[in-house]
Amino acid sequence: MKSEDEKKSLAGAADEQPAAETNGESAEEKPVAPEAVEGEAGACADGAEQPATDAPEEGAEEDFFSEEQPPARKKRLRRKDMTPEQKRRRTIRDLIITGTVFGVVLLFFAICALCSWVGYSGNFDYIATVEAVEYDSPFTLVDAEESDTGYYEFVAQTEGAEFRVLQLTDVHIGAGAFSAQKDRWALEAVSYLVNSVKPDLVIVTGDIAYPVPFQAGTFNNKREAEMFATLMEQLGVYWTITFGNHDTEVYSLYDRDEIATEVYMDEKWEHCLFRFGPEDIGGAGNDIIIVKDADNSISQALVTIDSHSYTDGDYFGMAWKYDNIHQSQINWYASQMDRLANEFNGGEYVKNLVFFHIPLTEYGKYWNEYKDNGHENTANVTYVYGKAGESGEKSYPGVSDCQMFETMLTHGGQGTFCGHDHYNNFAIDVTATVEGEGGTEVTGKIRLTYGMSIDYLAYVGIAKEIEQRGGTEIKISADGSFATRQRPYQDATPEDDEWHAFV
Repeated sequence: MKSEDEKKSLAGAADEQPAAETNGESAEEKPVAPEAVEGEAGACADGAEQPATDAPEEGAEEDFFSEEQPPARKKRLRRKDMTPEQKRRRTIRDLIITGTVFGVVLLFFAICALCSWVGYSGNFDYIATVEAVEYDSPFTLVDAEESDTGYYEFVAQTEGAEFRVLQLTDVHIGAGAFSAQKDRWALEAVSYLVNSVKPDLVIVTGDIAYPVPFQAGTFNNKREAEMFATLMEQLGVYWTITFGNHDTEVYSLYDRDEIATEVYMDEKWEHCLFRFGPEDIGGAGNDIIIVKDADNSISQALVTIDSHSYTDGDYFGMAWKYDNIHQSQINWYASQMDRLANEFNGGEYVKNLVFFHIPLTEYGKYWNEYKDNGHENTANVTYVYGKAGESGEKSYPGVSDCQMFETMLTHGGQGTFCGHDHYNNFAIDVTATVEGEGGTEVTGKIRLTYGMSIDYLAYVGIAKEIEQRGGTEIKISADGSFATRQRPYQDATPEDDEWHAFV
């Protein structure tokens, strides 16, 4: 049995341990009577020991509905309120942050420049290995300054010789940090096609360069033009170009005049026939190249025209508002066809083909007529070959309807060749009636041709596509008639019976 003192000691210990278990349950699980709360309050009032903290006990549920406001954010110290020492520290911190950001940006551009140099240097090394095309042309070139017409002339050495033109378009060389591999593929495609066709003349209808930095990794459109020019000189064939919208972007390092004069008109390119053209009309590269038979009669006039770039304030091309051939250029074309007819062809218009980049509105207009007729020929449209591969079979011409097509019908025009829409490679013969001089009606026919593109870079995913890639071969006879055929990159050696004559 316990003594009276032991009983009191045990009772005191029980009073000091409120959490003691009773019948297997903890005291926390028992409901607390209001009297107990009052008792605790009273005990505190009587001087009992106060709990050290008001925080809820471990495991207690947080009160999410408390109206207590979070502590106010510390007000930012303004510079004018700082002490000199605080200003000094702030200045040092700002300089460190600015220097770090600048260093990261500088490092990024340095890496891009290094990758760009490695890439385009490697492609120039590849170009240096390209051999000249083995081809003995049946035509002799007469310099523009020595010719009767004032233009470059290809004169046949033997009567009845056929003149071969290879149209290339939308090569899209980036020559930057991000495009080295695709540039190599484009250069190889051009080399292969030129060697397959063995043309007397190559005409590139725009977009040789693609200085779009987030795809190419550079703003330098001059280097891109020089890369292509170097390749063509290695191949040893005569060539010329028309400008496209991407050749000289608004953010490019060089404008049209600079690319024309500093690259394509450089005398070191012995085979480049590009000339700036009249300075009192729109664009650069408006020119004519004459093809003659052995008797010095004119077989064809090959006209190159600058179709410009963007318009209506769409400087970056985000709204796809493309320009047109300007009326001053159309007037120049008409005047030169009149001059050739009167001075060199007994008053009859010289048959001519016109090359430019951005398609005329007639491309979409007459293809839609053919499409709306169930892809069957109409009274105005005869299908020749190819397809409208752009989404919705669309064409993307200039925003205005220029008069180039109508003027060609009344001035001996036979065909047009453009690029711009990389998946479109169709050709259609269009018959139309327009008003000629003196109000008389003139009915004629023109072949509208989209060239096959080279592009590996500009269109997302196009590097994996193959059907649209290649060139267009044009065969010109001594009498001025012509025929065309596609030269796809996947099979650039078609049989001769695949020619499509323009009748």
